[in-house]
Amino acid sequence: MVRPGLIMIAISCLLFAGPSALLAADSYTHYANEDEAPTLPRVIQDIAISGLQKTRPVTVLRELPFTTGDTWRDGFQPTAERRLRNTGLFAEVTVTPPDDLGVVHIRVRDRWSLFLLPEGSRSDIGKTTAGITFTEHNLWGLNHNLRLATREETGKNFSALKGTTVSGSYLWRRIGDGSVDMGVSANAGRRVFDTFQNALLASEYREKNVGWAAKLSMAHGPVPGEGWSSSLGFSSSISNFTLIAGPASPTVIDKHRNAIQAGIAYQFVDDRITWLTGTQFDYNWDIAHKSLGSNINVYRQSSSLSSHIPLTDGGSTFDFRISGGGATGSVAQDGLFDIGNNSGLRGYLPGELQGTYYTYSNIEARVPIKPESNFHLVGFTDIGQIWNQGRPALGKNVIVGVGAGARLTLRWLVKGTFRTDVAYGLATSRFRFYFGTNQAF
Repeated sequence: MVRPGLIMIAISCLLFAGPSALLAADSYTHYANEDEAPTLPRVIQDIAISGLQKTRPVTVLRELPFTTGDTWRDGFQPTAERRLRNTGLFAEVTVTPPDDLGVVHIRVRDRWSLFLLPEGSRSDIGKTTAGITFTEHNLWGLNHNLRLATREETGKNFSALKGTTVSGSYLWRRIGDGSVDMGVSANAGRRVFDTFQNALLASEYREKNVGWAAKLSMAHGPVPGEGWSSSLGFSSSISNFTLIAGPASPTVIDKHRNAIQAGIAYQFVDDRITWLTGTQFDYNWDIAHKSLGSNINVYRQSSSLSSHIPLTDGGSTFDFRISGGGATGSVAQDGLFDIGNNSGLRGYLPGELQGTYYTYSNIEARVPIKPESNFHLVGFTDIGQIWNQGRPALGKNVIVGVGAGARLTLRWLVKGTFRTDVAYGLATSRFRFYFGTNQAF
């Protein structure tokens, strides 16, 4: 039985304290929907990766801006997706925030990484080459790169065998899952070496060459390929020349060339497989000196700056590159810069634009036929000049090439962009046709 006195005491307390005491026992804030509710900090308990076929989980984990035990941040998702795309290994990448159990889910789809590419070329003078290149872009599932190639010099119009060269390279990415990459390469064989005078064929040599190179690169940013990096390398080669036709050139000499290479680079890009945004910069120098065992002293340096600016969300971009370089010392004929090619100043052939100092720029507009299409149309203008012994190439103040092309990207294939360009060289009034892989820059 409840005593009337206790009831009266309880009522008196409630009247004295007011309604807040009653509400405080069960106070809460009502939100119209869950999106309006504040998100409490979530600790990453685990990382689950799905979709891997060949790539090892560690190749994914080392690119992430987070690990287990970290508190999730809003910027983690776009950063992780961008870094994984930039490896070039995945056709699709999706990263989701931690679920109710604190698990971050990463879904990827591996791209085919084995590449066997035949190649061939023919110049205006009838010189032809044929070859084949084998490339594995994801060796061991660790994003290591192995490349083996052979090339045949096939004479005029593929009529005879003039020489064979073989080459190979290996790139070990992220030694010990750290910030250092190591690359080694070697080549050997015989080839036909042509000299040009005023953009015309002057003489022909048979070159016998053997060489090797090694380089270390260190990332100073959070991961390789993002932020600043530096590199240091060494190369050695022996070349011997035998005159076949034409007058002997005083700049074609047998040589043993040992050189040190060093460079710095900056990169911050977002590789969206069919289109690219961001900025890249590099500066490199190469020093061959008798103190290193060379029989020549040559000092070379080169630099380039490129930018890829998005025009639409569907993949249209404005792209430009500025490049320059120079060489001093005992510069032999085969040590000249040659910028007339499909990745330099288009509309001109190798041999037409050779010299010791150069500068040029490339301007492109890349437009998909529809948003996010695998097929892009490209218009471009290349402008520049190269000087040999102070004389400009082709006797012009400026060299210009204009043209257009197309790009087809196979999303399932690593570096699966194929391109074709037609370019018109205003200085020579000739059209040039190019076929190759990857973007020009």
